[in-house]
Amino acid sequence: MKRTLVWLLVATLLLTALPAAAEEAATSDVYRTLYSGEITTLNYLVTTTTNDFAISANVIDTLVEYDRLGEVQPSLAESWSTSDDGLVWTFNLRDDATWVDHNGEYYANVTAHDFVAAAKYILNAQNASSSASILYDVIAGAEEYYDGTATPAEGEEPAPVMDWETVGVKAVDDYTLQYTLKNPVPYFLSMTTYVAFMPVNETFLNEMGANFGVATGNDTILYCGAYILSEFAPQEKRVLTKNESNWDADNVFIERIEQTYNKEASTISPELYRRGEIDSASIDSTLAADWLADPETADLIRPVRQSGFYSYFYAFNFDPHFDEQYEPENWKIAVNNENFRKSIFHALDKISAALPYEPDYPETILFDTITPPAFVSLHGEDYTDMGALGEVTAAAQFDEAKALEYKELAIAELTEAGATFPVKIYMPYNPSVTGWDEECQVVEQQMEGLLGTDYIDIIIEAGPTTGFLDAVRRNGNFAIHKCNWGPDYADPNTYTDPFYDGTYNKPEMALYYNNEEGYSEYYALVDAARAITDDLQARYEAFAEAEAFLIEHAFVIPFGFGSGGYDANRLNPFESQYAPFGLSGERYKGQKVYEVPMNTDDYFEAMDAWEAERAALAAQEE
Repeated sequence: MKRTLVWLLVATLLLTALPAAAEEAATSDVYRTLYSGEITTLNYLVTTTTNDFAISANVIDTLVEYDRLGEVQPSLAESWSTSDDGLVWTFNLRDDATWVDHNGEYYANVTAHDFVAAAKYILNAQNASSSASILYDVIAGAEEYYDGTATPAEGEEPAPVMDWETVGVKAVDDYTLQYTLKNPVPYFLSMTTYVAFMPVNETFLNEMGANFGVATGNDTILYCGAYILSEFAPQEKRVLTKNESNWDADNVFIERIEQTYNKEASTISPELYRRGEIDSASIDSTLAADWLADPETADLIRPVRQSGFYSYFYAFNFDPHFDEQYEPENWKIAVNNENFRKSIFHALDKISAALPYEPDYPETILFDTITPPAFVSLHGEDYTDMGALGEVTAAAQFDEAKALEYKELAIAELTEAGATFPVKIYMPYNPSVTGWDEECQVVEQQMEGLLGTDYIDIIIEAGPTTGFLDAVRRNGNFAIHKCNWGPDYADPNTYTDPFYDGTYNKPEMALYYNNEEGYSEYYALVDAARAITDDLQARYEAFAEAEAFLIEHAFVIPFGFGSGGYDANRLNPFESQYAPFGLSGERYKGQKVYEVPMNTDDYFEAMDAWEAERAALAAQEE
């Protein structure tokens, strides 16, 4: 009876709560956008950059996927099972999934061997895959195999070369794939939605060699996803065309996605959107206010949906590689002083910094942890409210009195250490990100106003629009920088990746910590949390203690979500795949382009309906 009532409730909500724009409005087969940051690679086996895997998410399918309500669904795997001890995961693959080339011509069937080939490539250290540790952290034998492929540092003995058969990734037969784990991993299924678990055709991979995935054209990879990259001219145009051979093509409604390069995309896109020439545009806070006040444009925009769980935070760089004019050696002395970091930590007024993105309710996009609220919970308690992290959440981080107190302590200690004042703080930004330049100006004025220009000198500078991560973040070309991190799976461990020394993410974030004495305690706390696999309560509390340590010692300054305010888009955000991790938020599968865009009223009506459906499903599962 309970199950029947729940589904009657869902049906009623679907019939009465969804806005007309979502069900009855005319739709288009084409979705047109502008972009200003070009991808650096199509090789999804090596990249962990959102700008790159946003393409991969649409052209390569994964073992499972999530629907619009966040429920796991079969994809390349039709079914799966787990051994009683939780160590062996077996996936039964569909036999109708195929690889096609850039012209849509059949190349081969997708088989279990393709997942083995991908794992073998990723775990070869010579290929420098950024996702290698995602595999070797959990798969039996993977780390030993990876170490055996690595070139030893000068003076070190090479690790033993291991046979691939020692690695827990097996093709039992053509359509049966098996992963054997080091330890039980309760969130393993959610991991399989990330790029590290995508397949690759080994024959094609070997044919292409070093040219596999090179971002010079669309013929350097094969396709098994919802779309094919049918046209690709770097810094000119990208076109994604529906893959008619895809096993689930009936649920792909947008036939063609046209992405046109323009280095001024964020500036010119609003007017082109208003004229109906493109279907998505960047809307900053000033323009949003203007459009909402004008009856002719008020219905063209709607609030931004926080569907992704990308966490933004200000990171300190402990191994600076910026120009001598910004005094990297002086910065190194300053940043390794905890009182200096705490003076900066408590001086940042995040509400002011968030205004360029959310001028009306900035507090709604802010949080005081690295892991966002509502990412995971247990027995009704949110992870960010657990243990030591709950104390961090409850405490005020912006505190003028504390900032000035730590400033005085830092001045005395840094003077003795040989530092000079003002300490130059080099803070570059990506000009293609709407509002980032304004945010930097606000932070500069606010923090220098509080701490004094005799203490700090914040220097803001525009970085390149293309290759920004390589030129700035990965290159250590900053002193303080607002970084972001998106979860790869449903566990707090995923938010330790940017900060844990020795993982693939350390170069990604350029967080080279010289403060080994303090930071080693963080490593130990993370190791202890990772070792707990049979008690989720204890595991979450242990990760909460590690995250609290990172914040309390001001190794990082939490910020919040990266955007708020309003969005101009002819997609309905509640039709997209939903999961706070993996690739769901980048996929166009299941979405439609509406000729009449959703307005604010439509948005809240659709959000209420979506939340009611989620609540009904949760009640059904109880």
